[in-house]
Amino acid sequence: MKNLITLLSLIFAFNLNANIDPNDFETLKQLEGKWVGTLERTNETTDSFILEFSISSNGSAILEESNTGGTEMLTIFNYQNDELLLTHYCGLMNKPVSKLTSNKNGKLIFKTDDEMSGLSLKKDTYVTSWEIDLLPDDENKILYKYTVSGPDGVAFVASAEMNKI
Repeated sequence: MKNLITLLSLIFAFNLNANIDPNDFETLKQLEGKWVGTLERTNETTDSFILEFSISSNGSAILEESNTGGTEMLTIFNYQNDELLLTHYCGLMNKPVSKLTSNKNGKLIFKTDDEMSGLSLKKDTYVTSWEIDLLPDDENKILYKYTVSGPDGVAFVASAEMNKI
């Protein structure tokens, strides 16, 4: 029985990462530059939203500097050990680390790894997922979405249509 559980776990893990491609990191590099939009949250609040992407560390990191209604944050993307990671230095005073779990037609989905982040939904509120949709028909527009969750469940989902300037 133990061997069956181990085998099923390995198959699940393989399938989970089966659609992850090292080129996803190179694809994200096309975001380099400044993007603007309006962030709309499911709690009915909105803010101006600015993203600035730059490539750093000899091409091994992509920095995303964001400004949400005056709150500055930093997110670093890097490809390490066959995983595309996102580390977010949040205005909520924590640091979720997320892994790319899917890229379907340019829609990249990242899920926070609670253990890597040192966070728990039982006591912490943090960003639990991101979606960056690279619209294939318009290289100057992306859809950006994230979910903030905590002990009481989903606090809000925020999304914005971003335009490159």
